[in-house]
Amino acid sequence: MQKKSPSVPATPSRFRKIAGVAALSVAVVVVGVYMLGPRNHLGPKTPTPRPLPPENISQLESWIQSSEAAYSDIKPGNAKGIVWNSAKKNKTPWSVVYIHGFSASRLETAPLTDNVAKILGANAFHTRLTGHGRSNQAMAEASPQDWMADAVEAIRIGQALGNKVLVISCSTGATLSTWFATSPEASKVAAYVFFSPNYGPKDKNSEIINTPWGKQLATLIMGPTRSWEPENKQVAGAWTFSYPSQAVFPMMALVKSVRDSDLSQFKTPVMVVYSEKDSVVDPVEIKAVFDRIASPIKTLQAVTYAENEGQHMLVGAIRSPGSTDIAVKDVVKWVQSLP
Repeated sequence: MQKKSPSVPATPSRFRKIAGVAALSVAVVVVGVYMLGPRNHLGPKTPTPRPLPPENISQLESWIQSSEAAYSDIKPGNAKGIVWNSAKKNKTPWSVVYIHGFSASRLETAPLTDNVAKILGANAFHTRLTGHGRSNQAMAEASPQDWMADAVEAIRIGQALGNKVLVISCSTGATLSTWFATSPEASKVAAYVFFSPNYGPKDKNSEIINTPWGKQLATLIMGPTRSWEPENKQVAGAWTFSYPSQAVFPMMALVKSVRDSDLSQFKTPVMVVYSEKDSVVDPVEIKAVFDRIASPIKTLQAVTYAENEGQHMLVGAIRSPGSTDIAVKDVVKWVQSLP
């Protein structure tokens, strides 16, 4: 009768090996679950389908007013609108289109656009990005595709208003304009001027939003609502200062998509104005994107003239009134130097 071999007692080193393998397996599963988690994707790079504005200049104003009348909660001065160069309301050699930033409105840099248009003898059009200039909750209604449709609409209106279209945009409006400059319709714009373009927020914690489970983590950190205290009634009327935190997600998806895009397709003349002391967007990202833009005519201008404490709103009667005339002269001089 054979004797059974005695069992080998487990040694401390063997326990450590087993525990190590188990820990590694758990870590692999955890990392896998994390990496496969939901992300803050842009979605299709195509605008939301919507009726196009009329090409007939005489029909534009009533069409814009009718489309804005669908929203009863638009704040005073925030609605889309045309500023005509003359009472005749004729097409002008240039038109100037303004695309505002995230949570802002056409008032953020006013009267910059209108003053540039006046000197150029141009009609001007101010858009209102979807969800903006209305109630707080409306900010959560927009998608990046809605903003793309807003840009397409604004530039088509610009084409009806002038023979050549100059687009002036600020912050995330410039992000959106950069998307348009790499789109199949890019040739519809003759030149761009960007103020403080948003190619990445200064606070790098915001990039969490675009990581796996980022929207969930960001909601835990920010809470359901994002708010700040406006300095005065003018600021309160020009910006949405309290809105659902989820409204930030499409903005961050757009920023990442544009920053990662093929900017060799951006061949339209562009002037970029920014501050090295910007506390809202990252100047490093601005310079990195600018270097990748393939336009043969491009100007990068770092300015120190802004009165705004955060050095993000570089112009405008509300936050940096003393610098507006300087900026107008710089923009007009640059536009008039274009071949």
